[in-house]
Amino acid sequence: MIEKAVILSTGDELTTGRVVDTNSAYIADHLSSLGLDVVGVLKVGDRKERLLWALQNGLELGDIIIGTGGLGPTADDLTTEVVAEFLGLELEMDKQVAEDLERRFNSRGLPWTRNNLKQALFPKGAEIIPNPQGTAPGFHVVTERKKHLIWLSGVPKEMEAMLKETVLPWISRERRGGREISAVTFKICGLTESRLDDILRPIALGDDATLSFRAHYPDLSLRLTVRGGEEREEKFSRLKVQIRDLISPYIYGEGEETLEAIVGKLLLEKGWTLAVAESCTGGAVSQRITRVAGSSNYFTGGAITYSNEAKIRSLGVKANTLERHGAVSERTAIEMAEGIKRQAGTSVGLSVTGIAGPTGGSVETPVGTVWVGLARGEAGEARRFRFHGDRERVILGASQAALNYLRTSLL
Repeated sequence: MIEKAVILSTGDELTTGRVVDTNSAYIADHLSSLGLDVVGVLKVGDRKERLLWALQNGLELGDIIIGTGGLGPTADDLTTEVVAEFLGLELEMDKQVAEDLERRFNSRGLPWTRNNLKQALFPKGAEIIPNPQGTAPGFHVVTERKKHLIWLSGVPKEMEAMLKETVLPWISRERRGGREISAVTFKICGLTESRLDDILRPIALGDDATLSFRAHYPDLSLRLTVRGGEEREEKFSRLKVQIRDLISPYIYGEGEETLEAIVGKLLLEKGWTLAVAESCTGGAVSQRITRVAGSSNYFTGGAITYSNEAKIRSLGVKANTLERHGAVSERTAIEMAEGIKRQAGTSVGLSVTGIAGPTGGSVETPVGTVWVGLARGEAGEARRFRFHGDRERVILGASQAALNYLRTSLL
């Protein structure tokens, strides 16, 4: 029975900090959802001895290792040959994979070089894991001790597809009859991690339920997991209701739902359209909205009006408003929202104006001050926010606040 899992990420870019390892978090989240105990996450550079060490320790800790990275055609892609050596297996070329690789390169007009055939070599007896998003397939090997070693591409988009389409369904089949779990992830906006923990303190979880927090700015996620037998579902439902009773205003979605997708769903339900005017966010809000497939059904467009002149010319903000109140003010945010709504002919106008920093602030309006404006019907309103951190953090926080402000108003 597969109960304990180890995640192994390889690459010098991970151990030197040049690239953030998002793969491990993604894999761990999905394995936990299936009831596996993720007992360790190992990261090693592109060195044979380090990878051998990680394989040895990983298989001591877990029933299954899921590794990522090192499957490419270059000299530093060592994974497949090191895994084969570790298990005492020969490398064999899969002719079908080799033919598919060459065909893919030719169809895309890419130059074919012999080193690409390295991606068609696998430990003898390995089951090949297709890669629908890239060139390098993964593989699955069962060791003599009946433990499982699975390797996937290190490219996040490719890894995610391989995990969802092949690995997770296989694990689900293997674990039938094991200890069942019920789980849900709440997506939260407007609370800090410490405040959320404090609010939920009265909930009695018992030994078979856990709450886990994940702060990934600007998002905050809360995961409820309940393990057990037939009584599991009743307890899961009861705890889920208790959590919602305590923090319902701050929950915007569940699972992998995004704030921008929720906003789009609400707009579609009401049959409303949206236009956005942005200053300090420089298009970040519009970019998030248009990441959602089908957003053209409710989002007509936006305007980046960074300077005062652009606000006057493109949105009709009054010069007197800018002189009396400043560009970062309640009145300016309202006029920006009203202006973009009027110009675009939409049901709703949303605006963002603020000081992203690191300079430009004052005692009255410090760096990180952001006003979000909203125009709907004949009324305009605005709300002030304050963010801390560097420029990118302020912009990201402002885009989240703007979308959440719009969400709550749509409710």
